[in-house]
Amino acid sequence: MWTILCDKDSGGVLLRKGVSTSIIRSNPDLLEALPKAELYELGFFKAEDLEKVLRFFHDKNFGIHAPFIYRYRYHHPNPTSLNEEEREDTFSVNKKCAELARKIGAEYMIIHFPNALQKENWLSVYREVEREFSELAGVISVRVENVYGNDHFHSAEDYRTFLENTGCKMCVDIGHLLLDAEVYGFSPIEFIEKLSDFVEEFHIYYADFETYKKCHHAPWGESKEFLEVLEFIKDFDADFVLEPTPECEEGLEKLFEYWRDL
Repeated sequence: MWTILCDKDSGGVLLRKGVSTSIIRSNPDLLEALPKAELYELGFFKAEDLEKVLRFFHDKNFGIHAPFIYRYRYHHPNPTSLNEEEREDTFSVNKKCAELARKIGAEYMIIHFPNALQKENWLSVYREVEREFSELAGVISVRVENVYGNDHFHSAEDYRTFLENTGCKMCVDIGHLLLDAEVYGFSPIEFIEKLSDFVEEFHIYYADFETYKKCHHAPWGESKEFLEVLEFIKDFDADFVLEPTPECEEGLEKLFEYWRDL
């Protein structure tokens, strides 16, 4: 199924080419179908699959995408909800995930932040949320992944302050960034540029609101903004992790071509 190899000499640059298990929708029976990569990001497996997953990745570089084998009680993460029960559930699951990630030898953990599509002003709990993420960053290296549609937290300055205060790093999700730039009218390139000294990873896939409804994580898009972002980031010292999902295949080869040529 997959024959793409990471065979280009990086010339000493620390850039790594990675793939998320979203490509196989974290199906443990399809692990052998994953493309060869320098880094793997392990997504939403079931607890009963853990032994099989760890056997496959034991000699490979990998990170964990929270909640990994755990599940949030309310399905989606709610790190900035004003509902204390939802927020505590999210932190509890993230902490279990962080402890497991460290135990199994993961390099880092990805955590979505803040709540997606949140209209309510949650800044009254901001300091508490910072303390929770500081605690998680003390367990394992944490990469905060930007979400979209949070009315009170979406600018590069918002993220920069949060990262400085918590010790976390940044995973820029290109799809989410394109959606947020559309909602709030900012430049995705300026967003990345302002956070460049915190960026350790990019999630690479395409999104606009119509495409997101059909494909969730589409491999590719021809929008001017998407192509400009891909050109801007290609020389970053970071992990470039492909994160398409398998329901839409159109453009998949273009995504791999970009990745292969980094």
